[in-house]
Amino acid sequence: MHATLNNRLEGRLFSDEGRLHLILDVDTDAGMARVSFRADDQQQIVQMPIVDICQKLATGGHLKLDGLNTEDTAKRVVQQVDGWYFIAREGPEGPYSSAELARKALNKFILAKQTESGNSERRKTA
Repeated sequence: MHATLNNRLEGRLFSDEGRLHLILDVDTDAGMARVSFRADDQQQIVQMPIVDICQKLATGGHLKLDGLNTEDTAKRVVQQVDGWYFIAREGPEGPYSSAELARKALNKFILAKQTESGNSERRKTA
């Protein structure tokens, strides 16, 4: 059973607070897992309870990561007189000091919106 849970969790991705997380390894005896994510351009590795991870995986099963680096997504980053923006359905977001910062903010925004929509879908079916 422990090996099955480890195999099902290790290497999986989930989004939390607009950041993409990778499950590195699982310690079922301790009920914890090591998880990697990037914050402030630095790799972070933290311990998380398996119960929390399973909940995040359940709510984020609809994540579509393929769209983060597409040509259509890249076109959403635009330069204006006062800086760089990304275009969202809700309107332009920015300004950012560089195209790279605007792109990173757009990716974080997309992941946060996907997580948010997954949570609202689960509430509708509950």
